[in-house]
Amino acid sequence: MQNDSSVIFENEKQLKESLEHWQTSALVDAVKNLKDCHLLCQAVKSLEKTKAAELLKDKDNPEKWLELYRAHQVLDQKAIEMGEKEQPWTHEQFLFDALLSAIVRGVMHEHLDIDPEEDGLDLNVILSEMDSPADFFDQEVEKDELFQEALEAADSKDVFKVHSRLAHILTKCNNSYTLKRADYTLETVKMPVMGFLGKSLFPVLGNMFKKVQSKTPCAKGRGDWVDTPTCFMLARTNDLLQEAKGRLSAYAEEKEEEEAARIRRKKIWRKIKSVFRKK
Repeated sequence: MQNDSSVIFENEKQLKESLEHWQTSALVDAVKNLKDCHLLCQAVKSLEKTKAAELLKDKDNPEKWLELYRAHQVLDQKAIEMGEKEQPWTHEQFLFDALLSAIVRGVMHEHLDIDPEEDGLDLNVILSEMDSPADFFDQEVEKDELFQEALEAADSKDVFKVHSRLAHILTKCNNSYTLKRADYTLETVKMPVMGFLGKSLFPVLGNMFKKVQSKTPCAKGRGDWVDTPTCFMLARTNDLLQEAKGRLSAYAEEKEEEEAARIRRKKIWRKIKSVFRKK
């Protein structure tokens, strides 16, 4: 990149090529208006996501991802300085952030206490000796002041939204994740060759089957599917998020009942006042 004028921020391909060639700092310095800032930020976020996915696969040096992550933060701040309005802080986001912070902080502390020489490397044994997710929630999350403040400020709709966000995350990850944690047997099962539409178009072939290999979870996790520290972080966080999702359902129901009770009291009070007005 020779100079600022050579940067065409509308050309996402050119931006990504420059980002790949360690020109991130120069691109950030070349941003002169809010539109260019948004275009560069969009390219940075896209490449940042790609690099994160690659890191999960090959555990390569995260230097490129860190550069993009820092650039993302700088561009967000630059956009605000150029006049972009900050997004309003919602009760839903406040609750979501407070809940995740409490859980992640707790798991990190637990992880620091693991001694491979004393605790071994078997994930199942390590997890079995930890406090249950319910006890962890009672002792760590419920007593967190920021979480309690966020929960108090949220209404039932906010709590349900946070519950939905956790459900989406867990549903998206759990099928492959559970299979990795579980021991499994390989079974040969019959699958129909044709779907519903195919059977309608080709009724003669409708009863044909093919044999496929299926992995069926059959026991507790083997504990060695990845190196133990990483595995512990994933497993423990997943279990605690599952517990959090269940707790949020209970919190939301309680808040709904409280809100309904307030509405009933208001209606009764209005009726009482209307009776006295008539007299």
